[in-house]
Amino acid sequence: MSLEIKNLSVIYRDGSHSIQALEEVSLTLAPGTCLALVGESGSGKTTFGNACMGLLPSNAEREGEIILNGNRIDHLEESDLNEIRWKRISMVFQNGAVNMNPVYRVVDQVAEPLIQRGHLNRAGAMAMSSEALEQMGVEKEYHDRYPHQLSGGQIQRVLLVMALILDPEIIILDEPTSALDALSRTVVSDVIQAARSGNKSVLLITHDLEFAMRNSDTIAMLYLGQIMEALPAIDLLARPLHPYTMALGRSYPAMDTARDLGGIKGDAFYRLVHQHGHHDEDAYLHAHIQVPQSSHKDGHAPPTGCLFQNRCTQAVERCLTERVGLEVIGDHTVRCLRHGIANLLELKDVNKKYGKTFALDPVDFTIKCGEVFSLVGETGSGKTTLAMIAAGVLKPESGKRIFDGIDMDEWMERDYRSLSRRIGVIYQNPAESVSHRFSVFDTVAEPLKIHGLTGSKSEILELVKKVLGDVHLSTDPAFLGRYPHELNMGAIQRVCVARALVLNPSILIADEPTSSLDPSVQAKVLKLLLSIQIERGLSMLFVTHDIGLARKVSDRIGVLLAGRLVEVGPANLVLSEPLHPYARLLIDSVCGKSREPVRHKTDKTGPDACSFATRCTLARELCYKKAPLLNEKAYRRVACHFPLTAG
Repeated sequence: MSLEIKNLSVIYRDGSHSIQALEEVSLTLAPGTCLALVGESGSGKTTFGNACMGLLPSNAEREGEIILNGNRIDHLEESDLNEIRWKRISMVFQNGAVNMNPVYRVVDQVAEPLIQRGHLNRAGAMAMSSEALEQMGVEKEYHDRYPHQLSGGQIQRVLLVMALILDPEIIILDEPTSALDALSRTVVSDVIQAARSGNKSVLLITHDLEFAMRNSDTIAMLYLGQIMEALPAIDLLARPLHPYTMALGRSYPAMDTARDLGGIKGDAFYRLVHQHGHHDEDAYLHAHIQVPQSSHKDGHAPPTGCLFQNRCTQAVERCLTERVGLEVIGDHTVRCLRHGIANLLELKDVNKKYGKTFALDPVDFTIKCGEVFSLVGETGSGKTTLAMIAAGVLKPESGKRIFDGIDMDEWMERDYRSLSRRIGVIYQNPAESVSHRFSVFDTVAEPLKIHGLTGSKSEILELVKKVLGDVHLSTDPAFLGRYPHELNMGAIQRVCVARALVLNPSILIADEPTSSLDPSVQAKVLKLLLSIQIERGLSMLFVTHDIGLARKVSDRIGVLLAGRLVEVGPANLVLSEPLHPYARLLIDSVCGKSREPVRHKTDKTGPDACSFATRCTLARELCYKKAPLLNEKAYRRVACHFPLTAG
């Protein structure tokens, strides 16, 4: 049996201001599958589940179609809906014990659907209920207890039994794992897997991303009542296409995620339907999004553009005004005018040589809007050279550099300043990257003066104070007048960060930004960078030789060896299951599991050999003759003829 929802919209009326909870949501629950509905609190997930059950409150107005096995059920009378509930569609409601009657024993409450809907006599219903509770792991001694006498995990098991007792073909689970321990969650997982195996349909409503990924076939991302992306569950953390999906993924503490928890800049607000005058027949059709960055005379955002635009890391002008529809991209469905997460910086076949020595062989990689891409490798591998080429400080011998869709070299020839304002650089060795004749104020204000954005002296002072406050430095006049030799290394580094941010760039190139700092100061600077990156929606190229450090900041990692990228992919995959032997060596060396391998001499090595061949214990004859290309494998790219096995 399938459940199809077409263009479901729900508005809750509340005087002249009402809340739009859902807007034209279309989803299908197919037999033998689990669809997970994921989103922040207030996104409309529970409203969707209640609408499917016909349980919306009286102040809710609904449009759209709900079709059960080919027949519409959205306009059925309450008596007809009662014949469907529990027997064909059942729901485990959110907030456990709140949904149970406190004055009835749990076994009586489980028996109620059997008596009311299944038409069993009381004795038969009680026996069947007791047996079902035991099968779900609720021991017999608890059957005669009241809800307040059970633990949260036991309550959840009771609710699952109630939902399953009449063997429905469609099961809706609303936040079934909230406040449950890991072992209790496995019970819910077992229920979902059994339902799928029995060709039943499951709607899983949850904010638990890892649970959704492990137990569902498809995930739909809901934001302020709109579907932003629907994607295969396996792609949730490794290959999201919408900025909201990526941001929500980095906010979740998954077991296999290495990076420190991030978040989404700004806040989500309710969508209000505002009445413009008492005599306007179409008053309730004027929907406004209550956000802080856009307002009209009534204090709400205009009813145009993308709902996510004020929190998005890649919003452009047309995102504020154009209507955004869903489009199919591969096996994803995405609501984005830029067709998913855009590339901010692309390097294609870029190389660089000093004299006759190639520092970079042809390298290509991308940095997406709003992500942190870490470049790791040994000293001398070409990391700084590649970073400075990305920043526009160095020019490559050949290859293309594309910034926000525009050729960087053509842009620099035409208007270098407008491009350089978009790129902030934190140079290696902070003490050497600032003039010792400049005060703190002079150092931070210098980019404003170079780019002619001076304004009045008071305006410059306010801009400098603001950015110093952002990096948690004093704005006291005495501090503004200090010189580098009067500051400790941590303070100098923060001044360098402030200088890189003062022009409000789109991307930050951070070259070994913490290499000269002690661990405590390093931790503070890193947390500061990540906080600024999230709140400003910045992209970041983070260069480091410390793969342990990269682990804490990265969305994706690129491993550089002798001027060549040998592995690129999501940080959690590269660090937990490296495919290139060199990446494995770097990780093992940090963990103390291996030492630098002895270079073995061979006369087999040709000029185009793999750079790691003489150190690789897995090298074969082909490795000494031909350098491998970067090829797609297991959600990443790896340059190895004989890559390691994932898993």
